[in-house]
Amino acid sequence: MKRFLVAFALTVFAALPSFAGTPTASEIVRNVQENYNQTKDATIRFTQTVVYPLSKLSKTITGTLFLKKRNMYRIDTDDKVIVTDGKTSWVYLPGSQQVLIDNFRDDKNTITPDKFLLNVPSDYFAVLLSTRQLDSGYAYTLRLTPKSDNSFIRSIRIVINSDWTVRSAEVADMNDTRYTYKVDSLAMNTGLPDSKFEFVPPKGAQVVDLRQH
Repeated sequence: MKRFLVAFALTVFAALPSFAGTPTASEIVRNVQENYNQTKDATIRFTQTVVYPLSKLSKTITGTLFLKKRNMYRIDTDDKVIVTDGKTSWVYLPGSQQVLIDNFRDDKNTITPDKFLLNVPSDYFAVLLSTRQLDSGYAYTLRLTPKSDNSFIRSIRIVINSDWTVRSAEVADMNDTRYTYKVDSLAMNTGLPDSKFEFVPPKGAQVVDLRQH
């Protein structure tokens, strides 16, 4: 019952008319999704900060996300490389010289930048929290709440530019761990080759093939 009331309230607020030309949450989400639908590939340089609730410790890394439809992406950071061609997934850990290979699975509860830095997920309710004027337009801050009771993600605070690209996203999971992603640069439709989403384990690396288990 509580989930129903929250969902009802969020739907009503999202549908309220805008004032002084400010788009509603529903309009912002629709514009971002339409922009995403016209995107064939993207290269995003990002900064990720993870804050752990118990220790209050945080870790910040930078990385690059390469994305190509459908279900093809590559995430390069200093301590990890994640690659999938839509069928097979590779995770390379340079520190331990280990490569994990598995079948690709689209897990909605996995918190990775490919899920939040180019699009707004459709399985969330959206509420517009604020509008801020920038030199180059506006920034719209939305709060996203999952429609499913089984989601491991508690909420997402996402900031959208007025060109309908994502500026940043803060994800809170059920353990209250917070993942903040900031887009440092974005290039779209540059013609990324399919070979970008293939991975050959480095010579000498230990390969663990989970498809055989």
